[in-house]
Amino acid sequence: MSMKPLTFWNKLGYGAGALTENNVQNVVNIMLPLIMFNYMGVSPILLGYVFAISRLWDTITDPLMGYLSDRTRSRFGRRKPYILIGAVLSAFSFWLIWMFPEGKSQMWYFWYLTATCLLYYTSTTLFCVPYISMGYELSSDYNERTRLMGYRSLFVNCGAFILPWMYWFTERSWFDNPLQGMRYLSVISGVIFILFALGPLLLTPTHPSDREEERPTPGNSAPCERVGLMDIFTAFRVKPFMILVAVLGLSVFGLFLVLSFGLNLLIYYGCGGDKEFASRLSGIGGLVSAGSCIAAIPLVNFVAKKIGKSRALMVFLLLGALGNLSILVLITPEMPYLSIIQPILGAVGVSAMWILISAMVSDSCDYDELYNHRRREGIFGAIISWTCKLGYVLCSIGGGYFLVWSGFELELGGEQLPETFLNMRLMMSCIPATGLILAAGMLFFYPLSRERMAQIKEALEKRKIETRKNEIN
Repeated sequence: MSMKPLTFWNKLGYGAGALTENNVQNVVNIMLPLIMFNYMGVSPILLGYVFAISRLWDTITDPLMGYLSDRTRSRFGRRKPYILIGAVLSAFSFWLIWMFPEGKSQMWYFWYLTATCLLYYTSTTLFCVPYISMGYELSSDYNERTRLMGYRSLFVNCGAFILPWMYWFTERSWFDNPLQGMRYLSVISGVIFILFALGPLLLTPTHPSDREEERPTPGNSAPCERVGLMDIFTAFRVKPFMILVAVLGLSVFGLFLVLSFGLNLLIYYGCGGDKEFASRLSGIGGLVSAGSCIAAIPLVNFVAKKIGKSRALMVFLLLGALGNLSILVLITPEMPYLSIIQPILGAVGVSAMWILISAMVSDSCDYDELYNHRRREGIFGAIISWTCKLGYVLCSIGGGYFLVWSGFELELGGEQLPETFLNMRLMMSCIPATGLILAAGMLFFYPLSRERMAQIKEALEKRKIETRKNEIN
């Protein structure tokens, strides 16, 4: 059960893959509505259905990828071959999404986007599920798991420096239109996807159970049974893990709804319909948000070490809720630059979410091994990945419906009715804040404290020693 401490390069290499993970999971959710709605005029409801179909597909592909990854044995490890293939396919399929002709009907675009997004999200599953799962098995130390996820959070937020400027990039005058800018951007993004995927491929150690020669045989029994198909379904019975899934779903919805819905509020309310000004403010705000997330990493590690992971996460999620409520004050046409400082409190919640939930899932894997004789990092990673994707998509779908329900009309630009802007502000602030408060409340029921994890680790060590003695006898 005990493993060698991770080196700086091990942690840096694993963390680098998070830039690819974050960008492949977010870039389509952010850019597709902006290009297809604002430029192509495709209904946000139809775009919501494109995302919904893709997420339904993920309910099949994500668990199967986790199952396949858990059962794979090769000299390259059980995660790394899929990480490489997934990064390359994600780059190609992301480019393909934007290669449609102009002048087609709304339903034509709906079917084209559905097909290409299904290919894209299948490719991201190939990368994301094994990558996330790899992080759960790199360390057995309670505090080192948190530090490892700190490196992951660092690169997630380096990716967050990039995402807000994508819309700005597509609006540059050197492109004929935003779609042309998006096509160039898709090529640049694909190269970034592949480059940062090399980190976990080249710099992380191969987990002992990955090695082909250590596959359990009749003469060499293992303390864990090999994962089967039914283990996909029985994973939902692992109480600590399911609490984390609920917390993650609510947190993603609470923290990322602002990305899909908030830019429209900034463009048409805060900036009076001036897309150029709004794109610049969005980019600056993204830098402030990402910088705040990175600055929060040592704070999150410190607080988690002092009061435990679950309590620390509870505190930071409540701060994130406060950040969402500040939208009512900080996005205003009188002082549009105030929108730059609005993301700071929310950024602390984002940083804590990426670091602590991932570290706590690692603890849940140990709990699962003790009570169910399984190591299901792949399946757990698949469920976590799908939960993130579902949360992102609910944000995109919710953003589309909230625009419609608020009374927003694209033709009016920045001349919307006052009650429309009020509806948008209330929906954007109060709904996600409620999600974060509910997520914090769920953590009251999480049972794996530092003391409990020490007991679990000791019990696993004893069982491993007993297993070896039985093999000798």
